[in-house]
Amino acid sequence: MAEESRFNIDNLRAEKDLDGLVEALGSDDGLTRQRAALALGDLGGGQAVAPLIRALGDPLTAVREAAADSLTLLGDAAVGPLVELIKDPEASRKYEDSPAAGGTTTVTGPGGQTWELETRSDLRRVYASAILGEIGDPAAVEPLARALKDANDDLRCQASGAIAKFGSRAVEPLTGLLTDPDPEVRIVAAGVLGDTGDPGAVDPLIGALRDGNTDVRGAAGGALFRMGDAAVEPLVAATKDADRNVRLYAAGALKYIGNPRAIDALQELARSGDTEEKSVAEDAIEAIRMVSGKAAPEPSAPTSR
Repeated sequence: MAEESRFNIDNLRAEKDLDGLVEALGSDDGLTRQRAALALGDLGGGQAVAPLIRALGDPLTAVREAAADSLTLLGDAAVGPLVELIKDPEASRKYEDSPAAGGTTTVTGPGGQTWELETRSDLRRVYASAILGEIGDPAAVEPLARALKDANDDLRCQASGAIAKFGSRAVEPLTGLLTDPDPEVRIVAAGVLGDTGDPGAVDPLIGALRDGNTDVRGAAGGALFRMGDAAVEPLVAATKDADRNVRLYAAGALKYIGNPRAIDALQELARSGDTEEKSVAEDAIEAIRMVSGKAAPEPSAPTSR
């Protein structure tokens, strides 16, 4: 009750008392901190950005989520500081009254997925990437792409989901990552290119079918079939590529897309390819015909004369 009387969030909101709301973020009461964080987002103003970023390291998930929602509402004013968090792992320290607390904190993200994070600094960086994806400012694209190479697994995971939301604007930096020396980076980049849904991602992904790493090729193939009809014509052309891996993965992707336009090219691959290519192509043809309702009819019984 003492905390409630000290920080009357309804009154502070009505009076647009930003200083009072910022002070309330330091309350010992979690609900007070949560309500203060939400009010700061509703009132707006650049001066709320730093206190809300500090609150991204709060021990309570509800307070962190409220701060993240409010930073999203603040939009442009929050982009610069959030980008700095992504670029510089040490930037979070400026939001600490004391050195970052140790110990493990469980963070719950979209779809109920949870992560165990070691420090408040990690918390802020992970939240920052998710918030930047929601704000959608183009200035975040390059930093989020670089975050796919970060040492922090949790940051990479959130950054991949965030950058996919930028669609065509993300294709160029993600394409650049397809040549990264680390195959794990190439795998993530290929997957995220498929998640963008942008037709501009098709050619880079077909190029990635030539990668020397099997997992990278598999990620590119999976990404291509998620591209749907936009990938059909380039994949049809890829069934005639000089690289056998490209031909095989192209046939596999065409199977899952299920567009009948691919049948002629797949029939040619079945005729001209080796045993495995023939098998993959014929399997794709059968699947496409089943999906399109054009499966070959069962032979009828011979009639007597």
